[in-house]
Amino acid sequence: MEDTSANMRTDAYNQLKYQILHGVYYPGQKISEKIVSQDLGIGRTPVREAIIRLERYSLVEVVPQSGTYITKIDLKSAETAQFLRRKIDPDVLLQFSIKASDDMFDRVEQNLSQQRQAVADGNDNLFFDLDEQFHQLFYIGADRQMIWDWLQMINMHLNRYRRLRLEVTKLDWDTLLDQHQGIFDAIKSHNIEGIRFSAESHLRLMLHELPSLLEKFPDYFDINIDTEASE
Repeated sequence: MEDTSANMRTDAYNQLKYQILHGVYYPGQKISEKIVSQDLGIGRTPVREAIIRLERYSLVEVVPQSGTYITKIDLKSAETAQFLRRKIDPDVLLQFSIKASDDMFDRVEQNLSQQRQAVADGNDNLFFDLDEQFHQLFYIGADRQMIWDWLQMINMHLNRYRRLRLEVTKLDWDTLLDQHQGIFDAIKSHNIEGIRFSAESHLRLMLHELPSLLEKFPDYFDINIDTEASE
């Protein structure tokens, strides 16, 4: 019984986090245990515990005598996560190029193929999930899964931003695909400078896209950074 309860709590947390990340529950939206329970097909007790847990990561906010709301995307938090990724990712990619098995290289190749198909199908949810998996594979192959797990606690608002940008049609998905392929090509050729350059270029893309997202979704963000000076 205890295992079943724990599984229900974990399932409720993962499902609700996924729905927030993918914008099913949008920034600023008011939610309730009853509505979420009905939407997810999960009991109210595990949903209540999931909301408490997600509040710790600033994905939901409980306002006394008002209700529970999905938080806006915190740009400072997203920028901080991006800063960390820019410092960590290049070294992880270099370690992958040295340590990774042939099987890991094959898994990245397969992931890239699936990304191309997701873009061809216009499946933005799948493309985002594959994008996330693409980066995770490098951490796994470099034997740095613990760092990846730690980053996920910091990446919450960055990932919400990354997912939302796929909703802006003028942002070119092919650019993301080309950058992913460029990263992998540099790794396969053990091009140290190419690895660092391609990783840096890819991670910088976030703030170059910011004006487009602010224009389309002005109410979705907590604008607590200098959007003019950011790069």
